[in-house]
Amino acid sequence: MFALYSFVVALILLSAFVIFRMWEEKRGIRMWARAREGVDMQVVEVYRSAITGSIPQKYRIQFFAFLRNAIHELVLLLVATLRAVERPLTRISYRMRMSASNTNKKEVSPFLQTIVPEKPDTVPGDGTGQEKSV
Repeated sequence: MFALYSFVVALILLSAFVIFRMWEEKRGIRMWARAREGVDMQVVEVYRSAITGSIPQKYRIQFFAFLRNAIHELVLLLVATLRAVERPLTRISYRMRMSASNTNKKEVSPFLQTIVPEKPDTVPGDGTGQEKSV
């Protein structure tokens, strides 16, 4: 459930940022321009210091190790979020396909016919290129 909440919060914040930037572009004036320019300069200076070696090697190594771990945890969170969203959507798709009547509708594509709520165990086929469920 945490993954769903974090996904929704991230989506809302990203949407708010895009709307804010579009609003700024429409007005032609940046909000908090001085503060943002100052922060931009600080970020550039810290990046330059980290790359050129102005920061002692011990701290650079610790920082990069922290950054690597943080990115790894972020990727794990994103994968968990994707899995949390994928399962309910698969179930909903399966229910919709099963409950829809076939009258006056086109035939369902072969790909959609392969979607089931739970993935069956499969074993290699008989050489025809198709797999058989166990």
